[in-house]
Amino acid sequence: AQSIYSIKLHLTDEKTSEPVAFATASVTVKGENSPVKYTLTDDKGDATLTKLKKGTYILKAELMGYKTYSKEVVVDKNIDLGVIKMAEDAEVLDAARVSDVGNPIVIKKDTVEYNASSFKTSENDMLEQLLKKLPGVEVAADGSITANGETIKKITIDGKTFFLDDPQLASKNIPAKLIEKVKVVEKKSDQALFTGIDDGEEETIIDLSIKSGMMDGLFGNVMAGGGYDLPSKGSDMNDPRFQAAAMTGRFSDKSQISIILNGNNTNNRGFNDVAGGMMQDMRGGGMGRGGSGISTSWMGGLNGAWDLFDGDMELSGNYLYNRSERLVEEESSRLTYMNDGIQLFNNNVGSNTSASQGHRFGVRMEHDFSENTSMIFEPQFNFGNGHYEEHSEFYTDRIRDGVTSHSNEGFTDNNGINSNWTASGFLLLRQKLGKPGRTISLNVRYNFRNNEMQGFNQSLTHSDKDNDGIWDADPEVVNQLIDRTSKNASLNGRVVYTEPLGKGMYLEANYQYGWNWSQSNKLAYNSGNLNDPLGADVTSLVYQEEGSKLDTTYSNDIVNRTITQRGGLSFNYQQKKLRAQLGLSVNPTDTYNNTDGDEYRSYVINWSPQATVNYEFNDYAFMRVRYNGRSNQPSTSQLMPVPDNSDPLNVSLGNPYLEPYFNHNMNIN
Repeated sequence: AQSIYSIKLHLTDEKTSEPVAFATASVTVKGENSPVKYTLTDDKGDATLTKLKKGTYILKAELMGYKTYSKEVVVDKNIDLGVIKMAEDAEVLDAARVSDVGNPIVIKKDTVEYNASSFKTSENDMLEQLLKKLPGVEVAADGSITANGETIKKITIDGKTFFLDDPQLASKNIPAKLIEKVKVVEKKSDQALFTGIDDGEEETIIDLSIKSGMMDGLFGNVMAGGGYDLPSKGSDMNDPRFQAAAMTGRFSDKSQISIILNGNNTNNRGFNDVAGGMMQDMRGGGMGRGGSGISTSWMGGLNGAWDLFDGDMELSGNYLYNRSERLVEEESSRLTYMNDGIQLFNNNVGSNTSASQGHRFGVRMEHDFSENTSMIFEPQFNFGNGHYEEHSEFYTDRIRDGVTSHSNEGFTDNNGINSNWTASGFLLLRQKLGKPGRTISLNVRYNFRNNEMQGFNQSLTHSDKDNDGIWDADPEVVNQLIDRTSKNASLNGRVVYTEPLGKGMYLEANYQYGWNWSQSNKLAYNSGNLNDPLGADVTSLVYQEEGSKLDTTYSNDIVNRTITQRGGLSFNYQQKKLRAQLGLSVNPTDTYNNTDGDEYRSYVINWSPQATVNYEFNDYAFMRVRYNGRSNQPSTSQLMPVPDNSDPLNVSLGNPYLEPYFNHNMNIN
């Protein structure tokens, strides 16, 4: 176990004893150059560096106008350094000049700004390596990004969208050396920005500022590398590895055009694999689902953004082609202790290969027709296909009083091909109605999906159910052709009207209607030779179409339709430092489910109050308290009462009688 410690300190001015606020405190492992922790002192001059491992560090406190304070600190417990007096740097003050470096971190209202030059990166590092060094920003193993606990769903460049809602395309393909500043912004929804009234639909985005020298011409970056795996103890695997990336672009104040290319087999996929994710949704249980294994990926994309009609229109568009291949070789052993003294030892060895490719198109248009009328339209379209093959061999031993007997053994074979497409987007119409604060806006979102898969689900399991040491006469055999289709459609609209009541008071009336429809159709056909005698040495199954029959137990046709409505009124109070909202909404939910002709319907009404209080103490500190309630509908897979037998040792099924559930959400920031 590794102990974790912290260092506390309090900075004051040596002459005046006044607190030194918003200074940078950092610690560096002795003998190294790059700090491992940063933080800022608050307005009282206090700071705490947390999550430090045991060791010797060099602590520094820095702020322009003061001499840098440096001290060697041995960390083997929680340390309080007490008051540290900062001495005025007279030479710096006398020779003060404007600099574009400044503090590494600037916090102001809803934005945290990082100065990229304050965080050391190598010549070949991508944006992802820079983000990993920023305090409060975390990059997970799968490439997902969070900032202060909030998931980053979009990265923009100087306010212009970069490949719509796929931040990995920026983080894994934009060179870090191009970046001047990284801003983490808590951005209100486009509808809330227009009405001026918080609707609780914020998203945290990252906005990048490109170095000024890169904004007036063509620039590019090419990187390539190769090598071999180092064999680990007991292994002779030394597979070759490669990675290559290229980016070229031409940026100016009014336009951005960039091309990115990427290929590697180092598990460094630089995009959101929509086609592969949809194929994964159609597969049943089994191995290799957790993102493990070795991934090879290829990608090429084009992104453009322009300011048109003297700035009245912002237009951006992108295209991306991607291909992913994944190989998983896996072995697992599990020992289960039963309450009757029996131990079950299960062993599973298998491999899984899958491949997918897809095309993605997206456009965003924001246009001001006049001073009072504007619109935003953002459509996206994706289509792709894929295939997979999976084989595993398993056995389970039964151990009692030191005596081992075989309980079962067998194998599974699953393979299939998939094709899919999605069309989604939103339209926002905004209209000011003359009087300041009087507005009406309409937000419409749509999503259509079609996902088809055809494959084989095959397994053979020998069992000794009576524990006599002899396999049962007939093994359990699954030899099925699976034909599966999943279709989804949703339309959601929200109308908001605001009316000023005077002295910072506003009335908001809103209505939201959502229609969601899905159909899941699964046809399982048993092989024509399913009942033929099988010996103990069978290692694979052959599907025979002649004589095949529909297996009604594992087939289903499910239609699910949900209508949700939300109507509400709220009163809003807005002043320079204080914004408050108090409202009430009614949420009826109508659910219809038809599973193989059996119908189920529910209608529930929920009332929910909603309240928000925002108070800004100054530019660097704020407090927010928010509460709301929402109805949520169970997913199709949760409702589907059809067994999934793709893993014969783990069969699952859903429950069609699940009711909608209601969430109460309260958070304080």
